Amino acid sequence: MERFVRYVVGGGAALVAGLWTVTLSEGQSLAWAAGAGLVLFGVAALAGGIRRELDVGR
Repeated sequence: MERFVRYVVGGGAALVAGLWTVTLSEGQSLAWAAGAGLVLFGVAALAGGIRRELDVGR
């Protein structure tokens, strides 16, 4: 499997897990903060996977 596919799939899974965690936990708790971190990680991984596949500046 190509690396960008791993980034996109992993980022998507982290994003979904983070969004569910944020939704189901109480605001400003440790679980909420962990979910927010997963959301940020997921978005970064998705963006990195997409950017890796594009021909930016080549």
